[in-house]
Amino acid sequence: MKALITARFDSSELRRLTENGFEVEQAGFGLTGKKLDQRELITKFNDIDVAIIEFENITEEILKSGKKLKIMACLRNEPAASTDIAAASALDIPVLFTPGRNAVAVAEYTIGLMLSIARSIATTHHLLRYTDELTSVSYSDKAGERKGVTSEWSMDPDAPFQRFQGEELMGKTVGLVGAGFIGQEIAKRASALGMKLIAFDPYANSDQLAKLNIELMTLDKLAAESDFVVMAAKVTPESTGVFSAKAFALMKRSAYFINTARAALVDYQALYQVLAENKIAGAALDVYPTEPLPADSPLRKLTNVVLSPHLAGATTGVVKHHSKMVVDDLLMIKAGKIPSRVANPQVMEGFMKKGGLK
Repeated sequence: MKALITARFDSSELRRLTENGFEVEQAGFGLTGKKLDQRELITKFNDIDVAIIEFENITEEILKSGKKLKIMACLRNEPAASTDIAAASALDIPVLFTPGRNAVAVAEYTIGLMLSIARSIATTHHLLRYTDELTSVSYSDKAGERKGVTSEWSMDPDAPFQRFQGEELMGKTVGLVGAGFIGQEIAKRASALGMKLIAFDPYANSDQLAKLNIELMTLDKLAAESDFVVMAAKVTPESTGVFSAKAFALMKRSAYFINTARAALVDYQALYQVLAENKIAGAALDVYPTEPLPADSPLRKLTNVVLSPHLAGATTGVVKHHSKMVVDDLLMIKAGKIPSRVANPQVMEGFMKKGGLK
C-alpha cells in the first residue's frame, strides 16, 4: 500500500503507518516547506494508493491521474480549501480530514490576545523594547529620599502603573460568534478564568453547550452584552460578513473585538471605523482581508489594536494532532470500520464494498 505524504507529519505517527504495511514517500510542503505544483503532483499520484496532503492544491486533473488512488486525506479543518471534494466524490474517492486539529492552539492564542489587549502587554513591550518613552523619563516621586527606591516604577499619573491600568478578565462576558470545536475550547479556558460565556451559533448543539455553561442568544444581543466579542466561526455563504456595521454599533464602548478565525466573517471597514472613533475599547486581530497585511493598512496606525500575522493555529502540537487523527482513521478503515471524519461520507459505503484499504 503506497502512501504519499506532503503534509507536515509527526515521526511517531509515520512509524505507525509503516509498521502497519504502508510504504510511505514524503515530499512537498511537509518535507521542504514548498508545495508541489500540479505537474509534480500528477507524476506522484500516478502510482499511489493513499494521498495525505495539507496545503498542496489537489484538483480534478490530479485526482484523475491517480489511477490506483483509493483514498485522500486533507489534514485541515476545511478540506475543500485544498481538495476538490466534488471531483473526489465523482471518482468515489473518500476524503478524510481533521476537524479541530488546531482547536487548542487557536483557543490558547485567543486567550493570549484577550490578555494582551486588555492589559496593554504588546503595547508596553513595544514601548520598552523599541522606544525610550518609558525609560528616558523623570518622575516626581523618584526624587529626594525616594530616589533610591528601585522596586517601584512610579505612581505619577503619566507613569505606566496609572497610564496602562487594564481590565481583569474574571467576571467579564465572552461572546463567541461560532461555538464549534474552536469556540468550545475557547469557552473552556475562558470559564477557567471566571468569565461568563454566551454564544451565537444557529447550528450549535444546545445540550452540548449547556454542559459548558454557554448561553445561546441572537447576534444582536451578544454584541450588546459582550465585554469580549470573539470570532470562532467557519466561513460559509451564510456567515460571510456576519459581524457587520450594525453589530459593531451595538457593542459597548468598553468592549474588545477579537478575531482569530477568518477576516471574511467581519466587515473590516466598519471595524476600523469604530476603532478609529474609539467607539469600542480595542481589538486584537490575527487575520485580515488581505494577507500579508499591506504596509499601508490603516490598522497599523491605530493605537488600540494588537496585530499578529495569522499565527493562532501555528504550533507543533497541531502537527501531532492531525497526524494521529489521520493514522487512527486509516487504520480504522484498514480494519473494516468507517471513521466519522470523512468530508464526503456518501462514498464510504461503496468504497468499503470494493475492499477499502485491504
